Amino acid sequence: MDIQAGAGGARQLTGLAVGLCTYKRRVSLERTLQHVAIAAQHVDSAPVVIVVDNDGDDPAVEQSVRAFGQQSGLQVCYRVERTPGISAARNAIFDEADRLGVRHMAMLDDDEWPSPQWLAELLKSAREQQAVVVGGPVRPVFPDSAARLRKYSRYWSVDRQLLHGKPFVFCTCNFLIDMQAIRETPRPLFDAEFGLSGGGDTVFFRGLFFAGHPMAWSEAAWINEEVPTSRASFKWMRQRRYRTGNHAVRWESIGGGGLRSFAKTLGLSVRLPLYPLFRREPESPLVGWLLEWDKLRGRWTGHFGGVFVEYARPVAPGEKVCR
Repeated sequence: MDIQAGAGGARQLTGLAVGLCTYKRRVSLERTLQHVAIAAQHVDSAPVVIVVDNDGDDPAVEQSVRAFGQQSGLQVCYRVERTPGISAARNAIFDEADRLGVRHMAMLDDDEWPSPQWLAELLKSAREQQAVVVGGPVRPVFPDSAARLRKYSRYWSVDRQLLHGKPFVFCTCNFLIDMQAIRETPRPLFDAEFGLSGGGDTVFFRGLFFAGHPMAWSEAAWINEEVPTSRASFKWMRQRRYRTGNHAVRWESIGGGGLRSFAKTLGLSVRLPLYPLFRREPESPLVGWLLEWDKLRGRWTGHFGGVFVEYARPVAPGEKVCR
């Protein structure tokens, strides 16, 4: 991967990388990598594949990644990040991308698999819309035992969002970023305070958005996400919405925004009895109302200092855990 000098001696980044964080999902990681290899065939320059293992206790994971590199012909970079939490793993991905000097990096999760044109469409949107960050949709794939949930797939999906009327990419499960544009952004990029709770990716993207970095959305750059049996229920989705509300209060409150966040929660609470009338989920207004209620519960918990931990790790006997 060559690094060229730009105007004024500034380093000019080149090339493409695909980043993946993984934790105890070797089988689904192997599926993800195979589909990344297919997507790599549709771009002009083969990407480097960066895999950060946030566990490191299973040597079969590294063996699988190395074998993938040999079979696909793609350059792979495997790294173990022992610090628990998704923030540390994401920071390790960006550290490797910085070290390699790549211009663009795409990321997805280890329980997802991209469409064949995924990389090509992300790069196309970045070029045509002159965007620093491009996001794309995530489509859930339910097990046959939960086929009844397919008509409610919108609740498990990631779709286009707007912030102040502009496209806003808010999560790392499907995006492309211009590393040249964020080279002056202080590292580490992801706050360790959100490492076990989740939500640090939204904090990161909000920072980029309010710094004026343009974002775009590519509907054609879609990926699939496996919905395991453990997540194929409204009980799980209600917990996810609770988490969403809880984390929203935390990132809205950064930089002295606590009063604005509290005012927003009050407004949402006043609106709640009338929420079904807004028909934001016309095919399932009562389900939408229930999930809105769960989001509000999470927000109120956040205002009183409660933090929902999404990525809790197993606790060894006798080990003390602080919250």
